[in-house]
Amino acid sequence: MTAPETSLEQLYPNLRRVVTGHDDAGRSVVLIDGPCTFHGDLAGGGWGVQDIWESDVVPAPIAADEPDPTAGPVHFGIPDTGVRVRVTDIPPMADDATPFMHRTNSIDYLHVLEGEIVMLMDEGVPEVVLRKGDTIVQRATNHAWVNRSGAHCRLLVVMVAGRITPALEEKIGPMPAWEGGTGR
Repeated sequence: MTAPETSLEQLYPNLRRVVTGHDDAGRSVVLIDGPCTFHGDLAGGGWGVQDIWESDVVPAPIAADEPDPTAGPVHFGIPDTGVRVRVTDIPPMADDATPFMHRTNSIDYLHVLEGEIVMLMDEGVPEVVLRKGDTIVQRATNHAWVNRSGAHCRLLVVMVAGRITPALEEKIGPMPAWEGGTGR
């Protein structure tokens, strides 16, 4: 008898998220204390995304309270002037899997919470192996993420909208548009 397969949610249960704000009297209070918005098994490949918070603009307007900006379907575009914070779980990938090479008009901070991930870049550039405790600052470069470790990898990801300079755009060309996105 074979053991039942473990689901992504069993491997990585929803993270608890505590969001603070203010009540009608201006006192500091907890507005949300519960699980992050979990976007499940994306594209059937075992990738999971839990959105913690996001803002369409920076500096972010801070009202006494606000609706959860992460509620709704997952999206990978970056707001034109905003920030997105999430945890991403990446399962081991098949040897024949085609990496998703892409770049975004953003500065992304990725910190490996668990496991190992490989960042592929343009042809001829050595790959970068990141392990638990490592952090990378991804600055609008062409890249893909590959998990060859045999175990899940969990990343804390903070994506901040950016703008490539005209001088860089002359070298690499315009930022590609994301399907249904804003060119981020």
